[in-house]
Amino acid sequence: MPEHTNDLVIQVSPDVLRTAALAATSGVRSMAAPALLARAVARGEVTGLRGTRFAALGSGGVATVLQTLMLGEMAGDKTPLVPARTSAGPLFGRVLSGALVGSALFVSRRRPGVSGALLGAVSALAGVYAADRLRSATTQGLGLPDPVFGLIEDGLILFGGSRLLRDESASSG
Repeated sequence: MPEHTNDLVIQVSPDVLRTAALAATSGVRSMAAPALLARAVARGEVTGLRGTRFAALGSGGVATVLQTLMLGEMAGDKTPLVPARTSAGPLFGRVLSGALVGSALFVSRRRPGVSGALLGAVSALAGVYAADRLRSATTQGLGLPDPVFGLIEDGLILFGGSRLLRDESASSG
């Protein structure tokens, strides 16, 4: 008698994974993903946004402003003045940032922006809590000073985000 399975198989495209990963970085640094995306759009590494509501991301001025905000956030993260990323205000900002990035990337690939926004928001939310737990475990468990771990986070976000967008450029060409 043949065996029947009720296994559900879900195939996820590289575009979806890339979008989710970049949006998740918003959970670590809210301005990083928009800043990196704007830089990539301005450089022509991410195309498909001309004539859309995200076209402004291609402006060098927008990219510069977002990069400045990202650097300010990275510096502020090393101080005790910044509230926890899981508190209401920062959490809401990170989710919005992820939604923006997810929507823009989906639109650039001619996919529904609402679906990208939802994926981005959920990914950013997951990124917030994953990063928060990792940071707590590392700083408390290993005795690593919080600002040192923050610098490590910054480096990973900058490298990983840039790499994801480089891959986006390669796959869209």
